[in-house]
Parts: sequence; structure tokens; C-alpha cells
Amino acid sequence: MEITFLGTSSGVPTRTRNVSSVALRLPQRKEIWLFDCGEATQHQLLRSDLRTSQIRRIFVTHMHGDHIFGLMGLLASCGLAGTVSQIDVYGPPTLDRYIASCLRWSVMRLPYKLQVHTVEAGEVFSDGEFTVTCRLLHHRIPAFGYRVTESDRPGRFHVEKAQALGIPFGPLYGQLKQGKTITLADGRTFDGRNFCDPPQRGRSMVYCTDTVFCESAVELAQQADVLIHEATFSHQEADLAFARLHSTSTMAAQVAAFAQVKLLFLTHFSARYAPGNPVQVEDLLAEAQAIFPNTRLAHDFLQYEIPRGEDAPQDNPAVAIAPEQGGILLKRGEETTVAVAQKTAPAIAINRATRQQMQQKLGIDAATANAILERRRQQKFTCLEELERLYPQVAWETLNVEF
Repeated sequence: MEITFLGTSSGVPTRTRNVSSVALRLPQRKEIWLFDCGEATQHQLLRSDLRTSQIRRIFVTHMHGDHIFGLMGLLASCGLAGTVSQIDVYGPPTLDRYIASCLRWSVMRLPYKLQVHTVEAGEVFSDGEFTVTCRLLHHRIPAFGYRVTESDRPGRFHVEKAQALGIPFGPLYGQLKQGKTITLADGRTFDGRNFCDPPQRGRSMVYCTDTVFCESAVELAQQADVLIHEATFSHQEADLAFARLHSTSTMAAQVAAFAQVKLLFLTHFSARYAPGNPVQVEDLLAEAQAIFPNTRLAHDFLQYEIPRGEDAPQDNPAVAIAPEQGGILLKRGEETTVAVAQKTAPAIAINRATRQQMQQKLGIDAATANAILERRRQQKFTCLEELERLYPQVAWETLNVEF
């Protein structure tokens, strides 16, 4: 499972970043699956080492132009190349009508089979080797996050152990590989589980954009190997993120921390953070790493192969308390420790407080207060342990919280 970022900008392209698209290459089956297809995605493919002839499935998150304006051009080029036999496209309601209208008004005839699937929360595709599921995110229009999960693989079968015990080669080996118990002609019995290593857990990738922080993203990303999450805005522009229903760098990091993923890639950056501006994407990375250390910045043509099992990244998964919340964060790369300043605070009823009250009495910023309000709208808080688990960047043990 090899990831290639083809576009990492939001809204409009910049000199160094095209608009949204991610390719997942599956070398063992010579297929490429695309996630979103912004304008000029086919140009990005030409500049990469990927082959358009291997594109088999395209998953569209939502119908905003920076995620779909490259779709029809790519489909047309695949047809002209004559190297594609079928492409399946998955996406929200109205995607089928959009494609049908483009085909009609451009008088386009595709020489291959094009199948359009309207998705809803749940399983989208499965073939025994890979399963794709989706969840509805929280954006201005219907937007879906996708998860690709590889099936578990059987553990290695130790042929030499079977040979040493005099088990004859043939169908019996197949039964042992399946973990079955066999009986030889001489009456000896063997349990196949004793000849096989434990199964290899399948790898997984999750793609979430566009969305503000939401519980469905956390649920979709549970214990994923890789989470690719939008970070349109910096933490200091959380109000703008909530207004436009996009994520900040810290919201993406919170999703990664709550879901206990192994690695987070930030993508979908606003053009306001382009080189030369006061705030740059490296600042967004620092914000996210204060919450989820194993965070990386995506950039166009960045490639990453998802490792298996023991080779997976294991950076410090601890969630740190941001300095502005009373914590002192030591340098990245050293052992991360946080010292929390003791505070006293007036009582606050967390299930009734306004955002302004939470900011004043809890000493938290607008982004955290908004995240608490969003969660509270779905379900009331019942205990301090729940708050500590969901918002570990807040020094709850020093606060006077009532329910």
C-alpha cells in the first residue's frame, strides 16, 4: 500500500501545491485507487511515477470543485489512451448526475465501462483482500471520509518443522496452513496452529476531508496505520475553521490522538500559509505535534509506503499539554515531558456553560471550547475522566468542574 500525494492545497492551487488528490498504489494487483480528483490531477500523474492505465477506482469525498474539477478530464484521457477496461467511481449523491451531465454536454464517449456508485455510511467496496468503508463527516455539504482496510494475512507456515516430524508433503500441508488438526496414518495428530506464526494484521489508511472536528472521523480512524486529515487553518484561526466547517491543525491532531492512529499526515492547506507569509505550514506542523507527536506534513509528490506490523512507526504517542494551557513542552526529539502549573478556578457547570464562560473559567482557547461544545451537542458529559480522555491538553485536575 503506497501513498502518493498529488495535491495538498485547499480551494486553489499554489506554485508548489495542486488541489486535492491522493493516490493509493496497490502493486500486488497493479491497481491505483484515487481519492479526490481536483483540477490538473492528470498533470500531476504525468509528473509522477504512476501510470494512469492502472487507475481502477476513484473515491470522491464531496462535490466542491477543488475535489472534482479534474475528474472528467482524467476520465476522458483514460479513454483516449485506450489502456483502461473499467473504472469505478464512488461518491456522494449528485456525483452520478454531475458525471452524466458532463458526458452529455461535452459529447464524450468513453470506450471503457464506467460505473458510478452513490455511497452512504458503511461498507462501500469489498473483495476479500481489501474493504473500503465510509462515514459522513461535518462540512457545508455532504462529505464522506474513507477507510481502506487490508484483510489479515495468515502467519508464515513453518515447512521445515512439518518435514522434521515426517509429515508427508501434499494436501496435509494445506490443512495445517489453515490451522486445522490432521491425523497421520500412524495415528499421530498435529494441530496446524503449532506450525504457523500468528496472523499478520492488515494495514489501513483513512482519508478525511473536508470536515471540522467530528466524532465520525474519530470512529472511522480507530487504530489506523495512516490518517490523512485536512488542516486548512492554523490553530489561531479556529473561529474561521468553525465558520467554514474546516479543520485546524490541532483538530486533525485531536482526531489522530483520540483514534490512536500510528501516523498522521496533514494536508489541504490554505494558500495563506504559502512560503513568504507570516504563518507557514511548518507552524501548523508544530501545533499538531504538540498534541500528536507522530505528525508529518504532506506535500505534492510525497510518497509513503505503509509498513507492516513490527515495521510500523512507533513515535511517542503521548498527548502533550500545549504551552498556552499551562504546560511546558520540551524539545521535539527529546523525551517529551510536560509540567503543569497548579491553578485554582471558580466552579463551572460544563454541560451548561457557554463558550465564553469556558474560555474565561477554564483558561482554554476558542478551538478547544468549540470542540467541547460540539461534543456536548451530541452527548452530555458525565464525569471528569471523560473530559480528561477527550481533551488531555486541558489541566482538568486543577479545575473545579461540575456536571
